[in-house]
Amino acid sequence: MVVDFVKGLFRSRVSGAESWVGAKKYGALARAKGKVSTKFNQAIDKPLDKAKGAAKGAVKGTKKDDAKKEKGMGFFSRKKSAPTPEPQGGGFDSDEPMKTVALSLDSINQQSREVVGWVVIMNGEQKGKDFRLFPGRNVVGTSADCDIVLTDAYLSSKHCAVRYEDEQYSMVDLDSTNGTYVNGKKTSKIELIDNDIIRLGKTELKFKALF
Repeated sequence: MVVDFVKGLFRSRVSGAESWVGAKKYGALARAKGKVSTKFNQAIDKPLDKAKGAAKGAVKGTKKDDAKKEKGMGFFSRKKSAPTPEPQGGGFDSDEPMKTVALSLDSINQQSREVVGWVVIMNGEQKGKDFRLFPGRNVVGTSADCDIVLTDAYLSSKHCAVRYEDEQYSMVDLDSTNGTYVNGKKTSKIELIDNDIIRLGKTELKFKALF
């Protein structure tokens, strides 16, 4: 009985020692594997961390640079924006008010009509001014609606008319107050020839025929 007890005790002690040794070996092996794994991870992670850090720095630097460009580094470093060019030429976008221009239809029509002659003022304030003559009736007077407007106070509003019909020129008085004179002679109607002198009030005109 005693012998069996001692044998059993010895076996349990031996088995416990084997278990302890096995545990020690397993622990040492596990620690060794852990060290190797840590060194391996460090060797791999270090360049990765550097690369990540460089990338983050570049992104931060770009953001800072962009912020600096937008905000500037101070009052003196800010760039003034280029002024907006002002529209030129008085177009529709211009701030200048639109202006209405009055056009004389008479002057436009006269330029397109056939000219058959003219009269030139020989004296007074309008000396040297010439007026074109057109086919048909050319009314002379002080009224604004006359074909030939003179500023002589001795003329009637519609004093006379120079006519060109059937290839002939003629002067017709329109019942004026002070009369119409051709080459010094008062007349109510007379044929005109080139270089005749017409006197209306105190104004003398030289007649020139084109045909």
